Amino acid sequence: MVTQDQNAAKKSLTPAEAVRQAAMLSDQGRLHDAEKLCNMVLNAAPDFHPAHFQLAVIAARVDKMDIAADLAQKAIALSPQTGQYHRAQTEICRRLGRLDAALAAGKTATSLLPDDAEAFYNYGLALMDAGQGTQAISAYRRALDLNPQHNLCANNLGAAYEVGGDMQNARQCYEQAIAINPRHAEARNNLGAILSADGDIEQAKTHFTAALDADPYFVHAHYNLSTLKRYTADDPHFKMLQQIEPHIHRRPANDQMHYYFARGKACEDTGDFDAAFAAFKQGNDLKRQSYDYDSDLYKNVVGRIIKTYDTTLADAACKACDDPSPVFILGMPRSGSTLIEQILSSHPAIYGAGELNALGDALDNIAGTSLATYGNYTGWMTDHLETDALQELGEDYVARLRAIDADTPLICDKMPANFFFIGLIHKALPQAKIIHTSRDPLDTCISNYTRLFNNTMNFAYDLTELGRYYHQYDRMMQHWDAVLPAGTIHHVRYEDVLDDLEGQARELIAYCGLDWDEACLDFHRNTRPVKTASIAQVRQPLYTSSKARWKRYDAYLEPLKTAIQNG
Repeated sequence: MVTQDQNAAKKSLTPAEAVRQAAMLSDQGRLHDAEKLCNMVLNAAPDFHPAHFQLAVIAARVDKMDIAADLAQKAIALSPQTGQYHRAQTEICRRLGRLDAALAAGKTATSLLPDDAEAFYNYGLALMDAGQGTQAISAYRRALDLNPQHNLCANNLGAAYEVGGDMQNARQCYEQAIAINPRHAEARNNLGAILSADGDIEQAKTHFTAALDADPYFVHAHYNLSTLKRYTADDPHFKMLQQIEPHIHRRPANDQMHYYFARGKACEDTGDFDAAFAAFKQGNDLKRQSYDYDSDLYKNVVGRIIKTYDTTLADAACKACDDPSPVFILGMPRSGSTLIEQILSSHPAIYGAGELNALGDALDNIAGTSLATYGNYTGWMTDHLETDALQELGEDYVARLRAIDADTPLICDKMPANFFFIGLIHKALPQAKIIHTSRDPLDTCISNYTRLFNNTMNFAYDLTELGRYYHQYDRMMQHWDAVLPAGTIHHVRYEDVLDDLEGQARELIAYCGLDWDEACLDFHRNTRPVKTASIAQVRQPLYTSSKARWKRYDAYLEPLKTAIQNG
């Protein structure tokens, strides 16, 4: 067979014509023929930069990014003013994780191509990966100004706004992306996530379903939809999950883990608990394989805190911030903390800020180094009891709360892991309210094990490690109760709230020093955004089906029980 590049040679194409022919071959998927034609050009004209660049394009199409970067750089060296070379190099280097090189290429590309939407779009992607969200937003907005039909850019602009906490603009961008392309699965999924956080569960389901109609293998939408519904055996979505299972092993590990958590939820809802646990275990095992984790970490952390923070330290005087506005809700994840915050924030004098990193950030800021790794703070605190540092810490923390809400008298910070910092909170913010939520240990742990979390919860994906973490949490809380003055911590059990909502809610409001408000009993009508795994639950009245849930999986829980007991 006579190949097209051989025909090109016979016709004595110029180098430029030959490279254009190679580009056509590449677009047709005939990459080998395109590569041969480019190499033929370079044999005759080694410095013909378009041929080097076309070879870079070919390499990128087969995911040989290292080779693509080298070839694109050759083209740039030969023709540094050709903007499209820098534009492509921006994306190639971004995919390689060479963010400094990507940013440099993006800056040059947008300078050379000030009216090129793709140059600004690629630059925006690189800026976002580099954590420069504000600059990324500017780049994306310029790309959209140049090409208002760029639905990928509209979606990514929405994601940039969302990372920055601007949910209104994020929502508008996702809606814009969907208006441009109603079958944009990622934009549908992203909009659904915002709607679910805002409590518009039915509309969220609609968008997750639309995402799956556009792409049945968009597994994040499967997972998000699974968290918002209760399955029956004839549920069309359950059937879709079953249909794609034979093919899921071909997907990336992250997709697989999302799939198995969704399938586990569907199997549990339909009463097939053995199949549910098998699916949850597959998802957890995949997640656990994706990171390193020291299973002695929290044992050592708690040991350091207990050794340092004794009754003498607890009784020691120090300068403090007397602001009464913080309300800390803490404990194990999945112990009812979102429910408690929803009840409290239904009161007009309490703002629910959700899970904040504000305390750790304030500590690191005041100390000038990273001390927020739990047990590392106690030595610093001991050294600064006679300085203004703890007062400054409290003031810094309150300022961070007030940047979120300037007016409401009390503000809830629902970061569960703040239980490690209770002693520090007592010193720096003695007027703060500290609410500890707890739940049956096995129910707490199984609720963690059957959820795929957005944030880092490295202890949660192995039953033994999860049980060991619970043991250390319980050890920590017992220590705080032993060394801190009685009444410092208000304890509330999830099961008690289920059995006596009004009584427990009244006690919470009284502990916060407020008059009772009946709105606290209608917490499910509270429209504040919720971003935790309890999104769907707090939008409905109390139900008791989650009590003793662990019994469904009792046959598999011996490693968990042993670890909870022995650490």
